[in-house]
Amino acid sequence: MSRLPLIVASAGAVAISAGAFTLSFTALADLAAHHGVPASQTWLFPLVVDATILVATLSVVALRRSRWYAWLLLGLSAGVSLAGNAVHAWQWGPVAVGIATVPPLMLLAVTHLCVLLMADARPRVVDVAEVADAPPMLSVVDAPFRHDVAA
Repeated sequence: MSRLPLIVASAGAVAISAGAFTLSFTALADLAAHHGVPASQTWLFPLVVDATILVATLSVVALRRSRWYAWLLLGLSAGVSLAGNAVHAWQWGPVAVGIATVPPLMLLAVTHLCVLLMADARPRVVDVAEVADAPPMLSVVDAPFRHDVAA
């Protein structure tokens, strides 16, 4: 597989993630400010929620075993972000709620797509037993030579 699609998709994922993070950060900070979090600390709530999404995403990609926990953490933190963005937009009605939920949903979708791309781009590890049990391959040298082929 060409590396170009992986590079373009990764660059797109970074751009989408940055946009989603920025939109979500603004909404969650405003939500925290309107619900009793001191002004000097409102930036911490979206940072904790969205940074957890980032750490869980990197863990899903990096881990080879026990990835279920990283996926669980990713789902839970994205759910908190989704709910927080929706609650923040609630006062403006259902269309605003729909708009507000797009960034966290796209972040999840792009994350999953990148995981699939990276998994497909990894070289496949072949078990020695799998190769040993394979039938012998016919090489060009072993192939019968045909003299009767018309020129």
